Amino acid sequence: MTDRFARSPDGTMLGYEVAGDPALPTLLLLHSLGADRGMWGRCRALLQEQYRLILPDTRGHGSSEAATEQSVTSWTEDLVAILDDADAGRCTVVGVSLGGIQAIALAAHRPERVRGMVVADSFVGLDAEVAAAKIASSVEQATTLSMPAVADRYLADTFREPYPPDAEAVRRAIAQMDRDSYIAAVEACFGIDIRDLLGRVAAPARVVWGDRDQKTPRPLSEEIVAGLARADLVVLPDAGHLSNADNPGDFAAEVHAFCEQLDAAAAKE
Repeated sequence: MTDRFARSPDGTMLGYEVAGDPALPTLLLLHSLGADRGMWGRCRALLQEQYRLILPDTRGHGSSEAATEQSVTSWTEDLVAILDDADAGRCTVVGVSLGGIQAIALAAHRPERVRGMVVADSFVGLDAEVAAAKIASSVEQATTLSMPAVADRYLADTFREPYPPDAEAVRRAIAQMDRDSYIAAVEACFGIDIRDLLGRVAAPARVVWGDRDQKTPRPLSEEIVAGLARADLVVLPDAGHLSNADNPGDFAAEVHAFCEQLDAAAAKE
C-alpha cells in the first residue's frame, strides 16, 4: 500500500492511494466516518482488475492530516484536489455512509467530475432530535473513552459476530484517529442537511441499502432516491450499515452492474 498525498485548498495534506491499470475506467471509493480506505479491502480486490481505483482518506482520517475543519465544502474541495493530483477526469463515485454524503456533494457541485454514483447506507439529512442524539452520544464516547475503546464500541454497534474480515481495518482506523478530528467529523456528518443538493445532481445513481442496517434506516435511502432525477434503490442482502464490508461480493457486483449500465447508456448517445 503506497501513500500518495495531495494538498487541499486550505493546505490540509490528504492521503490517498491509486490501484489498478490507469487505462481502465476510474472508481473513486469513499469510506465511512471514522474509517479509512482500508475498509475497502475485500471490495477493492474484487474491483481492481476491471477498474482504476482511487481511494482517499478523508481529512482527519487515516493517512490524511488531522483536521478540525470538516464540512461539505471542505470534503468536496478535497476530493477535487485528489482527483486533480491523480490526473483523473470523470469517474464513478462509490460512497458508504459519510462517503455517500461526499459523493452527492461532489456530484452536485462538480458535475463534470462525476459520471455516476453509488450511494450506500447514507443520508442527506436527519431529524434535528436524531442528529442531536447521535452527536451527543458520539462526542460523549470520544471524550470519556480512549479512541481504541471507541473503536471497539463502534464495531459492536455496527457488525454482527463473527465480524467480517474488513471490520479490523475499521477498528484500527478509529483507534488511531485524532480525537478532535473525530469529534469534528461526527458533528459535521450528523449535522448536515444537503437535501437541497439532490435536485442539482444530474448524474445517474444507484442507492444501496443493507437489509439489516439499523443505523441508517431504509427511509433515509428512499429519500435520496426520491430527490434524485435518475436513481434506483437496491437492497443488499445479509448486510448492515457498512454493506461493502458485510457483503463485499454482492456490493462489488452491484457496482459493476451499475457501471455496465452507464456504458450501455453512453453507447446509445
